[in-house]
Parts: sequence; structure tokens; C-alpha cells
Amino acid sequence: MTNAASPTGSSGGAPLLVNGLISGINTSSVISALLESYQIPITNLQGQQQSLNSQASDYQGINTDLQSLQNAANALNMQNNWNLATATSSDSAVASAAASPGAVDGSMSFTVNQLAQANLLISSGSAASTGSVVTSSPTLFLATGGASLGLSSFSGTSALGVGSHSIQVTQSSSAATINGSSGLASSTTISSGTNDTLNLTVGGTGYTLTLASGLYSPSGLVNAINAAASAAGAPVTASLTSSGALKLSTTEQGSAASLTLNTSDAAASLGLTAGTTASGTDGVVTVDGTSTTLSALNPGGTVTLNAPNGTISATLSSSPGTSGSLLTAGTANAAAVSTGNGSLSAVVSAIASSGLGVTAQAVQQSSGAYLLQVGATNTGLSGSVSIDPTAFSSGVLGSMSTIAQAQDAEVSVGASGAGYQLSSSTNTFSNLMQGIAITVHQTGQTTVTVTPDAAGAASKVSTLVNAANQVLSDIQKYAGYNEQTKTGGPLMGSSVLTNLQNSILSAFGTATGTSGLANGQALGITVGPQGTLVFDQNTFEQKYSANPSQVANLFTQGGTFTPTTNATAGEVSFVYAGTQTRPGTYDVTVSHSATQATDTGATLSGGATTAAENLTITEGQSSAKYAVSSGESLASIAAGLDAAFGNQQMSLTAQVVNNGTKLQITTNGYGSGSSFSVASSNTGSGTTGLAGGTANSASSFAGTDVRGTINGVAATGSGQVLAAPTSDPTLQGLSVLVNASSITSLTDLGSITYAPGLAQQLSAIADQAANASSGAITTTIQSLQNEATGLNGQIANYQQLESQQATVLHNEFAKMEATLGNLKSESSSLSSSISQLPGF
Repeated sequence: MTNAASPTGSSGGAPLLVNGLISGINTSSVISALLESYQIPITNLQGQQQSLNSQASDYQGINTDLQSLQNAANALNMQNNWNLATATSSDSAVASAAASPGAVDGSMSFTVNQLAQANLLISSGSAASTGSVVTSSPTLFLATGGASLGLSSFSGTSALGVGSHSIQVTQSSSAATINGSSGLASSTTISSGTNDTLNLTVGGTGYTLTLASGLYSPSGLVNAINAAASAAGAPVTASLTSSGALKLSTTEQGSAASLTLNTSDAAASLGLTAGTTASGTDGVVTVDGTSTTLSALNPGGTVTLNAPNGTISATLSSSPGTSGSLLTAGTANAAAVSTGNGSLSAVVSAIASSGLGVTAQAVQQSSGAYLLQVGATNTGLSGSVSIDPTAFSSGVLGSMSTIAQAQDAEVSVGASGAGYQLSSSTNTFSNLMQGIAITVHQTGQTTVTVTPDAAGAASKVSTLVNAANQVLSDIQKYAGYNEQTKTGGPLMGSSVLTNLQNSILSAFGTATGTSGLANGQALGITVGPQGTLVFDQNTFEQKYSANPSQVANLFTQGGTFTPTTNATAGEVSFVYAGTQTRPGTYDVTVSHSATQATDTGATLSGGATTAAENLTITEGQSSAKYAVSSGESLASIAAGLDAAFGNQQMSLTAQVVNNGTKLQITTNGYGSGSSFSVASSNTGSGTTGLAGGTANSASSFAGTDVRGTINGVAATGSGQVLAAPTSDPTLQGLSVLVNASSITSLTDLGSITYAPGLAQQLSAIADQAANASSGAITTTIQSLQNEATGLNGQIANYQQLESQQATVLHNEFAKMEATLGNLKSESSSLSSSISQLPGF
């Protein structure tokens, strides 16, 4: 059986050849043998190419290790990466606690007064079936969250059409309040005829409160004053401020509420000043954007609210909320829903589909008796349910009764009467301790303690050490020498890997940051006999528990400031450095310090207004409104504005300046990014003067950014932060915080000395090696890949020579076979001719 050689087409190449058809020679084997010398350089080049690609792959493996190392280092190179804490409760049955990054060490004792509860209503009457008609009204008005605003119910809502509605308290109300100048003594003696009377004028009516004689604690005095007020019929209440000072407040709230402390023999003993006058703050409510200012608010009273197409009525809660306001800033969601055919099933369906987070069902109490049950899906006052009380009053269902009152979870901090209360719509409090989520489970007392999380910090350091060890192990694997096999790795002799190995080990052995510690060995990180790192977690946790900040300073980037003079001490601090910022000392000069946005009002010599106005202060998307009364003190206005700012979560502060004659508003932050505007309904004489000269036209105020240089390089200011350009090869984004104020000309403040710390050094080492554009290993990989790709041309050339020679050989052997064929044919012809001759 013969083998076929390669065919060829009409365009040339090796001709059709059948092995040994004439000659009997295996021409394919002969040609292959003759071409072996051409294959040798191709094989060698392909081997080189494979070796180069293999080396690139090995480097790529180390590159991947370095990315993991950089990630682990970046998780430890900033101070905020070390804000690890653990929280425990002394009574986990009362409350449990969970810490998050940024939690502050310390402890807090508190009392859980009540748990959050969802609202649940039930009809007082029943329907014979779910198809029974229970209302003749075509619509039903529902609201959720009204109780959190201080509005317990709504009625007369026919002015609101079918659809969604919004009821918003844009300004909290407040009582007229007089505070003591300092905390009450631990014990106070009240004696008849000596210091037992308080003479008050409340809303224009005079009252004399006579205290019972005795020795009182601060909370006892509060109870005695409230008893005396009740006996005198005076509409005031006493309580203690968070600092333990006495506070007298009217039960009425709004600008109609006024309170004056007249000459009283008990005033000095109670820390009060005779002649002090105060007025309340109006509440402002909007219904679908239409506003109503309420100047006379009484617990449990009814108020009329303007709506776009009429008015509605609302009932106030029976007592102020934990903030002390009858009306508290916030939003209630409402809807007027169609009751369809008025049947119980139609009402249930309408309530359930209102989109307000309310459930409804027809509960069969007995045969032929169905009750309407309505409940809130969310706990707390913000989930409270309000139904127009007249909705079913004329039908079989009657009135809706509360079987589970909506309530917030509530805790008290501090001694009875002298501390403060916090509430939450759920059983979890996030504002009780910074960075701690506290979940209450039952009433009672407990103490939550927050301590540094040594185990959590150790886990992050262990991840860093393991990542470094992975790099070191792979360097040994690919570039080291194996004593047992007496062979070196494929990358042995690589100066890039040798330098990388030395840099990593040197960082662990020499980095100190700003800690004052010698190196990582002081924290239990040592070099083992195999050239990898060993981490003693017990040693680390002991060091961390003893001094968390010192341990963190060994790992993190940091800087110390050396002032030019004592006058500039503490005015510059380190903020941030780039991965490749070089360690060193750099001069800091400032030509203009950062400022806050500030609005200072007109001078009012008496420290009080003589004309009323409505102020609107806007910061970003948030606005606070405050109604100023004629004769209101600047101190009272400042307190009211601060309360309004707090309700709207605005970063503004109001204060009285210029010896009590001017009102001032400032942003809490600095720089051009901190700004606000003020508008007033009255900018005439006797007003605060905060809004400029045109009524109802907003005046804007903005801060300025710091300006200066770092190391002589012009830096960019953002608020109080001065940042060097990231393009600067030395500074690479080095940033400092400048607290200095009132600088308007070039001033040399001193120098900042930057020290990278262990984690920052490792991040820089990894970046120098693995950076996607300029890393040493990255460029080595690219060089190897380019070299391997460059061999393709040489391989192609040799393959072309081989192909050409193969064609020549195929042609030669084809010709030989053809010639032999011709000779054979001629031989046959001669033999035939000879055989025909006579005698043959």
C-alpha cells in the first residue's frame, strides 16, 4: 500500500506525487528527512517563545499576589481603617449592641422605658357580612405618621380629593421657656417666707407659686414646683435640662405663649433671674404645599389647616414629644381612597391598596358579626394610622378604637429628670452611641461598653502578613534555588524579584510610622527560617489592647507638624498622602485661611426685635422656617433657629454676637462648598436684619477655601484642606488640614513631616511593582510578551523556507518518477518491438 504525497493546485506548489509508484522509493520519508535541518531553528524558536510566555505567566502570578498585598495594605494604611471596636451589654436581655467602624470607646448606662409598637385599630361595631354597606361616604381619608408630628387625627377632609397627599410640619413649635443659669445644687432648702415663692406672668395672667418647705434634690424641686403650679392653676411645667438646670415652660406653644419671671424670693435658690421674659415659637404646617402658621397650640387641642382647595381639621397630641415640641418637624403621608360600593370588603380593599403601609381585614368575631381591623406595617409613631373619626360613626361599624397604641421605643440617659430621652420608631437606636447600633428587647437598665476590637485588628494584620507571605513564597518558587533538587527556578537571577523580596522584608523590619515603636517585631511580626513572615497574634492583641493608637500609627500614613512659632502650634495637621508620596519634611505656607459662610444681622441695642418677621433659611435642598415675634430676644431667636436647623438636619448654627446686640448664622463647615441663603417677610427697622434690604428676596452667603503652598508648590484648597497636586513627583497629593484663621497674606506656618507607616510602605512597594502602567513587574511582563511575539516573524521566515524547499523536493521527485515512467514505457515498447523480430 503506497502513501499519497501533498496535492497541489493550478497555482503551483508540490505536484501530485504517489510514493514509489515507479521507483518504489518512499519519497515522503526521504523529503521529511531532507527537511529536518530546516525544522531545527523553528523548533528552537518555538521553544524560546514558550519559555518567554511561561516566564511572563510566572511574573503575572506574582503580579496577582501583589494586588492582594496592596488591597490588604490599603485596608490598614489610614487611621479610619483602625476604628475597630466591640460592644457589650451588661444585660443582654434588656439590650444588645453591635459596633461598626468609627465607634468611639466608652460606656453608657441607660434605662429602656418602652419598646416600639405598631398601631392597631378595631371597629366598635360589626357588620353582618363582608358585603354589608358600612359607609355612605364615597371616600375615606387615611394618614400614617401623623403621631410623630404631634397630630393624632384628621377630620373634615372633604377638601382633599382622591389620591395621595402630604402633610408636613416645616417648623417645630416650642413653648415659652426660661432656663436656669446653672445646674441645681444636689440639695436645696426651701423655707416658708424666705425662698418659697415664684411669681410668674403666663400669657398675660399673673400667678404665684408657693413651694412647700423642705430639703429637696433637683428632681424633688421639679416635683414641688409642678405641685405648686397645679395648685395655683398656672399653665406651666418644670423640668431639668441635660446640664441639670431648672427649666420652666408654658403648656401652650407658639408665639402666643409668653412667660415672665417676676421678682420672686425663690429665684436665686433655683438659679433663675427675675425679669427674664420668653415667648414660644410658632409651628408651621403645610398640606399639599399650602402653609398654615399656628401661633397658639395647646395639648389635645384642635387646629385648622389650610389646604389647596379648602381646610381640614387636626387634633394635637395630648402631650409634647421627647423633643419637647407639640408639633415636630417631619412628614405624614396621607391618601383619600374611594370606598366603591361602601361595603366592608370594598373598604378593606381600598385601605390595603392605599400605598401607605397599612393593613386591613374583616375579622369574623362570631356568626354574622364582622369587625374592621386596621393596622400599621411599621412600628413607632412614624407608622401610626389615622382614620377620619367620622368615617363610620353613622354606620354599623361605629367608631374605631385603639387596641395597640403606636409608640416609639424610648430610653432615658442620666439621672431621673436631669438627663435626656431618645426615641426610635424601631427597637434599634443608632444615635445613642457613635458607631453603635443598640437594639432594645425589654424594659430595664443596662450599660453598653465599647472597647477596642483587638481580635478584629489582628485579623486584618494577619491578612496583610499572609498576603506578603504569598508574594515571598512565589518569589522563592520561581526565582529561588532548591537545595534538594539542586535546581533554580525559571526566574532565578531576576533583579526585579530580588529587589521586591528585599523591599518587603525591609518594610517589616524598619517601618515605624509615627508610632515610636521599633518595627513590626514589637507587635509579634518576625521573619522565619524559611524567609517568610511569622505572626504572633497573642502578642499583637496584647499590644493593641494596651495602646490601640500607637499600634495603628506603626501601620498608617501620618505626619507631624513643626510650627514656625508657638503662635502657629497646632494649626496644621496631616490628612492624606498618595501611594507614592515620598517621606520627608515639607514647608507649609498659607496666603488666605478658610472661612465659614456667615450672615450677621443688624444691631439691636436692646438685644430684642421690635418688629415681627418670618425667616426662611435654605441650605442645599433643605429649608428651615422661623416666625420671629416682635419683642422676642435674640437669644430666643437663636435657640429657635438652632432647633429648626436640627429638625431639618442642616449644618448651620445661630448665635448672638457683638455683646448681645446682633444675631449671626454660620455654617458648621468651611469653604466654598458651605453656603446658605436667608429670606425674610420683613426687612424693615427692628427686625433681625439677616436677609438684607429686600423683603422675600433671598440673600446668599458662602465660605472661602484655604489658599497656600506645600513645599513651595501651589496647592488646591477645599474648605480647610490644602492639597498638593497629584502630578507632583514628590508630593503626589499630600494634603494637610489648616485650622489657622484670619490669615490674609502669605504666612509660613511651619513644616509637615510625612512618614508612610508599614501598611502604606507595602502599598507603595506593591504599586511600584504591579502598577498597570509603570510597575516593574508589569513592564517586565510586557517586555517578555513583546519578545515572544517578536519571534513570530523569525518562525514564519523559517517556515516559509521549509515550505519552499519542500516544494522544490516534491517537484524533483515528481520529475524523477515521470522520467522513470517514460523510461519504463520506452523499455516496454522496445521489448515489444524486439519480440516481433524473426527468431524471437
